[in-house]
Amino acid sequence: MSQYLRRLKPEDVHFLLDFSEFKEFVEEMLGDAKKLVTLEIDHDEIKDAYDVTIIRPMVILREISTLTEEDRHKILDTGFSIDREPFDNGDFAMEEIFGTNYTILSSIEDDDGAFFTIEMPYRDYVQMK
Repeated sequence: MSQYLRRLKPEDVHFLLDFSEFKEFVEEMLGDAKKLVTLEIDHDEIKDAYDVTIIRPMVILREISTLTEEDRHKILDTGFSIDREPFDNGDFAMEEIFGTNYTILSSIEDDDGAFFTIEMPYRDYVQMK
């Protein structure tokens, strides 16, 4: 790193989060409960009242068989839910990874697969390290 670059503090940090990486993280968050569900990662792009595109990640969980009450609680204990909207599960997973102060700038699919571009303030990144 140059002597000049060391004197500058970045404002924002950008991450590329591949959907397959995101899925791995969610499986890790689910722990033993991952055996009780199938998992799909997706997203939706929503235009707000000001014509700004908001990208919402979705974590879609489907039970693989009839769940017992104990199994349901095992899933709920992870913070995820089968009954909740996939957007709620997506927001929960993203906050577990990036904290509450992040923005999904884009969602792109190319030859290498689909990924999110995520931005978070540098100060938040430093605090999470």
